[in-house]
Amino acid sequence: MENLKAIKNRIKTVDSIIKATNAMKMVSSIKLTRVNNVNRFAKEGAKALFNMFSRAVDEILFKQEFDETPWFCREDGATLLIILSTDQGFCGSFKQLILDEAQETVAQHPGAYVETFGKKAQHLLKINPDLQVVRDIPSRYDISAFAAMLSRLVWEYVRGCPIKEILVVSGEFKNVVVQKAQCQKIFTARAGLDFHKAATSQYTEIEGSQLGVVGFADEVFKAYLSKLFTGIVTGHLLSELSARVMAMDNSVRNARGMFDKLSALYNRVRQAKITQELTEIVSSIECVQ
Repeated sequence: MENLKAIKNRIKTVDSIIKATNAMKMVSSIKLTRVNNVNRFAKEGAKALFNMFSRAVDEILFKQEFDETPWFCREDGATLLIILSTDQGFCGSFKQLILDEAQETVAQHPGAYVETFGKKAQHLLKINPDLQVVRDIPSRYDISAFAAMLSRLVWEYVRGCPIKEILVVSGEFKNVVVQKAQCQKIFTARAGLDFHKAATSQYTEIEGSQLGVVGFADEVFKAYLSKLFTGIVTGHLLSELSARVMAMDNSVRNARGMFDKLSALYNRVRQAKITQELTEIVSSIECVQ
């Protein structure tokens, strides 16, 4: 027969797990609501900016100002791959989706420069350490700060390396129940461009700007990156937090089921013990008589 004290201790342990898991679920839900208040559709507005940037590059091509702009890359340019992973637990299914997508993308682009954000991916992705840079996720729930860092990072690569395309692997938020991983191409350089050229600008008017066509293209591309990464980071965090809320919800449900089973077992054992004691008492009385 089960020991009542042991069962009671197990019930207390499961009850503590329920309380802790509920607390983590509540925290994740609050963060999810906060992130959801950010316009995750910001990247939709980035399309207009990218179209404006493309028109500026067409203007550069028309004026043949190739030596004054960084917007042309050599044919042997490299790929820049940015991977947004996680640095916290309790969202294993989502993390695996990101890793699977990242591994497939890395396999398709050997020799790519890889920037990995989040500790969960750095040990699992088998990438040439000379090409991979692992970074912590900064200001995790300050989306504007995270997006600004990613924008600066991409700008540094564009200005300093022969990059031909930029890919971003991240979470794609569908709804609270469904999360996916995506790989999006955010930029493809025009054939023949050289990113190593320093940008100087002649002051010609374009779209009402006095920056010059080259300077205008630079500024529009920066604005495009900022708006695009705001949407990407928001969707990624929404996916991660949704996965964590679902994981905590499943944990609470399983723990409550275990609590109910242990409570029923405790009552059965307690009742059996009481019945046994009453039987012994009645037997003792009968023996005395």
